[in-house]
Amino acid sequence: MGNPLKENRMSLKVRKSVKADLEHKRPLFLILGLVLSLSLTYLSLEWSFAERSLLNFESCNLDLFDEEDWVIPITSVRKPILSSSNLQLKTQPDIIKVVTNASAMPSLNAALFGSFDEEGFEEIIDPFPSDMPTFHFTAVESKPIFKGCDKLVREEDRFDCFQEKLLGFVAQNFHVNDQMMMFSSGEKVFIEFVIEKDGSVKNATIIRGEDQFIRAEAMRLVKSLPEFTPAKINGKPVRMSYMLPINVKLQ
Repeated sequence: MGNPLKENRMSLKVRKSVKADLEHKRPLFLILGLVLSLSLTYLSLEWSFAERSLLNFESCNLDLFDEEDWVIPITSVRKPILSSSNLQLKTQPDIIKVVTNASAMPSLNAALFGSFDEEGFEEIIDPFPSDMPTFHFTAVESKPIFKGCDKLVREEDRFDCFQEKLLGFVAQNFHVNDQMMMFSSGEKVFIEFVIEKDGSVKNATIIRGEDQFIRAEAMRLVKSLPEFTPAKINGKPVRMSYMLPINVKLQ
């Protein structure tokens, strides 16, 4: 008689299917794994990401902007709206006071201030008549000089100083009052003025802008500008017009 245990093992080996044996497929699985890993590695290396570039504010140059594009922003945060009980208009009747002065008035220099016609009426002589030519900002050889920029030698440096000083003056002296905070929505106004031959600011005019409160403050601001060293052509002072845009934002 044979050994029954040995015969049982032989019967098990015969019953085992060749298709169920995965040992002979091990090289195939290895190759598939290598191909998959190499594919993922290649995709990760070739994958491109969009680069975000930062704005370089140092490269900005005010000389690249036109006069009309150079805008001075005025930003202010809104305050709580006042109640109507706090808004009371204070009116006072006009008071006319008659002063009697027997002292003689000092004589004025007619050559500077005017002359008298045959009827005794004074004829005022305008030191800057309207028929005098007015040059545009871009047409003059020497730009106006803001107070404090006269020590600079180069024309480009004086122009940069002019823009910087003017921007600072507007930013510091533009007043946002309570009425503007309550009734205005903010806008960009363009105001044109003339720098006379003596450096004074005259003929301020709102070119664009609808808000009455912003218009009034812009006019007040321009009229409070200090005297400039006037623009020059061929070394002689000339009248020059300038357009000043002010962008008022109320938040």
